[in-house]
Amino acid sequence: MRSSTPRDFAGVCSRCFLKEAWCICAELPRIDSKIEFLIIRHTTEDFLTSNTGRLAALVLPNAQILKYGGGTPFDDSCIGRDGTWLLYPAKSKEPVTPAPRRIIVLDATFRQAKRMYQRITALRGLPELSFDAPVTVPHRLRRPPRIDGLSTIEAIAAALGRFENPKVAESLLAVYAEFVQRADAARGRQRIHQG
Repeated sequence: MRSSTPRDFAGVCSRCFLKEAWCICAELPRIDSKIEFLIIRHTTEDFLTSNTGRLAALVLPNAQILKYGGGTPFDDSCIGRDGTWLLYPAKSKEPVTPAPRRIIVLDATFRQAKRMYQRITALRGLPELSFDAPVTVPHRLRRPPRIDGLSTIEAIAAALGRFENPKVAESLLAVYAEFVQRADAARGRQRIHQG
């Protein structure tokens, strides 16, 4: 479900985009990581409650969101830097050594991310990093179009689990699970959540 947040934030938290009664902000942990995350978010995601890049940036001090689209030219000068990898469904798995210092994540639908990759030429010069879909699929607010698809926050958690500490990844995924549970409650959706 691609629920959109009112532009005036009436009855909605302006940070987490959940209805005020279900706001998660007071319970959000700070999750420190050595890796920087540059989240390039498509403008169509700006006001979607289901956008997980926003949630990741709220808990990861080393995450920054840049806006892409909406008729504004994108400045790609921040992309090319040593130790930067692109999190993207790579055709081949490259060995990653040493661990990335910075990971760029395209925060968009799969189709939009593909177009962003084609239009932001600086991305195509980066080594690519991809992860397999989780064995157990968590509850999500949106269903990915591909069976191996990951939400932005799941992909970031996979990177943290691989290059830093699986417990850090688990903490991030726990935040996401709680967010989904609250969003479901706010929408009146009932389903059995895995605890």
